[in-house]
Amino acid sequence: MTIVKPIQIQVAQAVLEKWDMLGVHGRAEKLLQSLYAFTAEQKQMATWQIENARKEIAETRIMPGPTGESNELSNQGRGAFLCYSEIASDKANVGLVGQVFTALIAGNPVITVGPEGQQIMDYIAPFVPEGVIQNIAESAKDSLIEADDLAGVAVLCEPAQAMVLNKTLAAKSGLICQLVAETESEKLSTIAKPHYILRFVTERTVSNNTTAI
Repeated sequence: MTIVKPIQIQVAQAVLEKWDMLGVHGRAEKLLQSLYAFTAEQKQMATWQIENARKEIAETRIMPGPTGESNELSNQGRGAFLCYSEIASDKANVGLVGQVFTALIAGNPVITVGPEGQQIMDYIAPFVPEGVIQNIAESAKDSLIEADDLAGVAVLCEPAQAMVLNKTLAAKSGLICQLVAETESEKLSTIAKPHYILRFVTERTVSNNTTAI
């Protein structure tokens, strides 16, 4: 039986390498151009996530090994991320913007949901490569969550909803799907942490061993 990937996943995977290869600074340059359309609070959240990425994941770290080899540690995007909110409020919309910008600056293509997600996409899409950000209808959300090649889900929701979603993602086959949940929609305490962005990346290590020669 042939499993057909959702078209949004296919589009995201096709653009992933191109977006990721820009690096944090290259992606930041493009994303910052989109901020003029957002509210002041949304703009502040997006800018903070971009600047935090520059501090946390932009630079390659050189780690000498015990036998003299050089290990280069860097980060790359995980893949397609679904970003949405189960909570309707102005503060939750600020959190949603934070999720989307974090996923994007980390090197991931993003799929948003519904009218709120469409508005965010409309603001960002003119400044990034085609396919880096997409939108789906609310009715298509559950089927996309079930897709084997979805890399992660970033959601604002109640704790009980996060538990149910976590079980759903854990039971899936295929690619391990990361859940990044914000359950404090007013305080946004998870999104505000500097290490939040690490949930959206995977580490890459390149070792150069010159001593074995």
